[in-house]
Amino acid sequence: MKSIKKNLLKLNLNIKKSNKNKSSHWQKHITYNNQFFDINKNHGFGSYENKSYKEIIYFILKRLVFKRKIFKTLLYRNLKNFFDSINRTVDADAIRHCFTLNLLKKYINPRSICIIGDGKLNGVLSAHLMFPLAKIYSVNLSETLAHDLLILNKLNLKIKNNVKIVDNLNCFTDSSKLVLVPSNFKKILMNKKIDLFINIASFQEMTEKEIKNYFKIVKNNKAMLYCCNREYKKLIGGEEIYFCRYPFSNSKIIFWENCPWHKKYYSLRYPFIKKFPNNVIHALVKFS
Repeated sequence: MKSIKKNLLKLNLNIKKSNKNKSSHWQKHITYNNQFFDINKNHGFGSYENKSYKEIIYFILKRLVFKRKIFKTLLYRNLKNFFDSINRTVDADAIRHCFTLNLLKKYINPRSICIIGDGKLNGVLSAHLMFPLAKIYSVNLSETLAHDLLILNKLNLKIKNNVKIVDNLNCFTDSSKLVLVPSNFKKILMNKKIDLFINIASFQEMTEKEIKNYFKIVKNNKAMLYCCNREYKKLIGGEEIYFCRYPFSNSKIIFWENCPWHKKYYSLRYPFIKKFPNNVIHALVKFS
């Protein structure tokens, strides 16, 4: 990616402007310091782990949690090939995106996709591999988008040569294959004829005002929305976020159920396989 330094500078300059969009969760967990550009650091928005001796243990645990079928899918195999090329472990977050995209393909073949709140490029890469012809928008905090750029730069993908960073509301994005949108510029997503929006474990960490703003954008595009979040979450600042209170009004529900791949997770600490403490719901709805 020829302009990665320029794009990282744009995002860096925008961090203070996007701070107003942060809930108490992100005000606490995102730490911008001299180690921030180390993609192996968590920083509160997903994991990135290089392969190591732990791989054999992960192999067993992943199959106990997720069963074997998902590992035979074309998307998982393609995703693993790209992760292998940069010596990265395919972690639980990436596997859950495989489940999600395989499910969504049954309902839609989108020409354009917007991922709200990705982490470590899992959503963008999975969406691109499943729907290679689709234009992709990724809207997020500037810090998170910076990590997406750094990871993208390591991959041998044509799409990385056609990336646009939005830095104003009049930014021209029509010719770009991948558009990275800092959250304070999300209004640029209005009237873009986006077919599908995806939000996984992200609305649950926003303020109610931010959630409402994103739903306005989805409704404006008359799009499908896949939403997978905790049924209830209380943020560190006291904000209480309820799935059932998201503004789903005037939408057609395609499915609404407990998410089967967000029930358990694995850990290298005993008892190794644990249940999530909170229920996670996923739903696909259509606005018109």
